[in-house]
Parts: sequence; structure tokens; C-alpha cells
Amino acid sequence: MRQIFHALPWIPPKEPREVAELFSQYGVPLTYKSGQLLKSRGENNKLFLITKGAAAYYIADRYKSHPSVLNLLIPGRSACDLSALTETKVNVTTRAIGPCEVLAMHPHLISKFMLEHSEFSLDYAKHVVFKQECSIEAMVANFTLEPAERLRRLLKVLLISYEKPIPPNSWIRIPLDLTNEQYGSVVNLTRVSVSRLFSDWTSKGLLKKSVRTVYVMSSLFDNMYDWVK
Repeated sequence: MRQIFHALPWIPPKEPREVAELFSQYGVPLTYKSGQLLKSRGENNKLFLITKGAAAYYIADRYKSHPSVLNLLIPGRSACDLSALTETKVNVTTRAIGPCEVLAMHPHLISKFMLEHSEFSLDYAKHVVFKQECSIEAMVANFTLEPAERLRRLLKVLLISYEKPIPPNSWIRIPLDLTNEQYGSVVNLTRVSVSRLFSDWTSKGLLKKSVRTVYVMSSLFDNMYDWVK
């Protein structure tokens, strides 16, 4: 499932305990509707922790009719933290995928905490590298894997990231409800290609779908390459 690094593709790791505690202490709760903008590209720094629902980093692509997703941000993951940490503006748009709840915090509080706690600084530097590896893994997967492999791996990454068990010979609900177009935006496929793959797996008894709710048979993930194993 991982081609180069240890990080899973598409979904970054959870924030360290110290960061979550900072958000709990200083964060302001906000709610966003589906598709609502958290931060536009080039906008001044903001900082969020996803607490419910999900958001995504979208990259505008002048050569495609729809934007691509760089990362999916699920509960326990921060949004816009790297640009806040480096005090730069980036050409990425952050939007809610479905209803989304966050804690918003002043963008300089993490860097201030790092200056005051040297041990945390080292751990957080490793965490930042791990998050960057996640993005690189995603790009490598989308560039090197066949369409079915990309989508199959994304479904498993979702289960692992939400800490859902994958028992043998069982139906498992994918914990994040996405449209076929949203799945395609993550794994660089069209909505039609995602629909065809889902239909093929449905005919083989490996997938069930009702509107946006997806169930997969655990055998869908058989013989999935992952060098970390």
C-alpha cells in the first residue's frame, strides 16, 4: 500500500497529543457547510483542527475540468498548519467535504509552543516530515498505480485512518461518505471511471453502495502490496 515511505497516502497522520491539547485550550469551535471554504489559496494564514466531518486540500488544475484533492483531512488532523508554521501563502484551497466542525486557533501558537519546548520541536519536525511523505506517497500512487489499485488502496487507507478493524470475510462500512466524483478527485480518476470500478466490484460481490454509503467485503483488499509489512 506504501510505495516509498512509511506514511499512508492521501490522509495525513493524527496530530501529536500536545497539538490537540493546544487546540482544546485555545481553539474556537466553528461549523462549515458542505463545500464551504475554510481557506482560499493565497489567503493569510489560518489554522484549524478537524473535529467532525472532513475537509480537503484542493489544487486548481488548469488542464482539467475539476480540481484535484491533495489530502483528505479527517478528525484529528490539522488544516493549513504547514503554511502557518512557515508563514507563507500557498496555492491550495481548503474546503469542507460535507458538514464539518473544526477548532480554529491563532496560526502562531504552535510555533510559539515549539520555541518554548525543545523536545516537542524535534517530535513535531518528524511529524511534519511524515505529513509531507503522505502527500508524496499520494502523488506516487496516483502516478504509478492502475486505476483499480488506486481506488482499492484509498478505501483501505480510509479504514486504517479511522482505526476501523478489517476482519476476514466481513462487510465493512467505509467511514467517510464521498461522491464518486470526490473519490475520483483523490485518486485522479473521473466520476465515470469510479462508477465503472464500483459496478465491477458490486457484480463480484465485493462492494455495496447506497447513495454515498459504501460497504466493502474485506476480501477486496486481498493480495495488496505494502512493503512496510
